[in-house]
Amino acid sequence: MSTSKSQRLVNLVICLRSTNAYLSAGEIRRMVQGYDDCENEAAYLRMFERDKRELREVGVPLDQGASLAPGSPIGYRIPAQGYELPEITLTPEQAGVLAVAAEVWREGERAARADGALAKLTAAGIDPVHDAGATVSVEDPAELAAAAVVAEAVAESRLLTFSHTPAGATEATPRRIEPWWTGSRQGNWYVVGHDLDRGEPRTFRLIRISGLRVAQAGRTAPVPPTAQVLALLDDAITRLNPVVEAGVWAADGHAAELRAMAREAVPVERFGRTGADLEVSAPLGELSSLVASQSADAVALRPAELRVRVVSILTAAEEAVR
Repeated sequence: MSTSKSQRLVNLVICLRSTNAYLSAGEIRRMVQGYDDCENEAAYLRMFERDKRELREVGVPLDQGASLAPGSPIGYRIPAQGYELPEITLTPEQAGVLAVAAEVWREGERAARADGALAKLTAAGIDPVHDAGATVSVEDPAELAAAAVVAEAVAESRLLTFSHTPAGATEATPRRIEPWWTGSRQGNWYVVGHDLDRGEPRTFRLIRISGLRVAQAGRTAPVPPTAQVLALLDDAITRLNPVVEAGVWAADGHAAELRAMAREAVPVERFGRTGADLEVSAPLGELSSLVASQSADAVALRPAELRVRVVSILTAAEEAVR
C-alpha cells in the first residue's frame, strides 16, 4: 500500500527531528517510509525537493550541513530549539475554558483530537482540569453547552444574565452575575460570581439556569483568589446540598439504586405492600431526586427536609403534566 503525502511528511519530520546529525538525501530515502514508492532516484529527488519546500512554507526549520555519509554530501536536520513550542502558561480561567471545550469535544466526532490536545498540554506540565479546579465529567449536553458559555464569559470578564430555578421551586427568577469561576463538583457544574442584584457572592448550579446570555464586559467587584472562590463554592454546596442520614422505604422489586446505596435494609410491610426500610447516607439533592423518581415505590421517612424536597419534586411534576 502506498504512503499518503501527509503521512510521508510526518515521517520526514520525525526522522529529521530525532537526530542531531545531518542526514544525506540517500540516508533519508532509506529511512523514511514513503520515498520507497519512487520508481528511480530522479523521481525521489523531485519529491524530496517538493517536501522540503512544503515544510519550510509551513514554518518547519530545515538546517543544512555536512552529513557523515561518504563524500560528506549535504545533509538535513530539524533543530530542537527551532521546532519546540515555547513554555505555555495558562491562567485558571483560560484553563477552565480549555477543560470545558475538551469535554464538549468528547461528546462529538472530535474526541481523539481533544484528548490529544490535553495530552500534549499535560506533557508540557499543564493540567487544565486541575488548574481549573474542575472534575470534567458531566453527561448532560445542555449543561456542557452552558459551561462552555460561562467559561468564556469568565475569561473575558463579561456579565451573565439568566433565569434561575432554585431546588424545590417551580418558578424561575432573573439573575445577573459577574462570573468568577466555573467547574464541577461531584458531577455537577456550578458558576460562582458576584450577584449584582444581591450585592454579594452567589453560587448557581448550571442545570438550574436557563436563558443564558452574555452581556457587556467589565467588573464592578474585584475577583477573589481562586482558593477563596472554591471555598465559597464548597460552603454553598454544603449548605444547599448537605449529606444526610436518611430513612427510605422501598417496595420489593423496585428502587434498585436506592437499595445499592443502603448500608442497612430491614424487611417491613408499609402502605399495604412488602418492602424494606433502607438506611442511606447521600447528598440531599440527589437522594430527593432518586426517591421522587420511584413515585409510589419509594417513600422518604426521614429527615423532614428530605420529605419536603420529595413532595416538592412530585408536586412540580404533577403540575407540569396538567
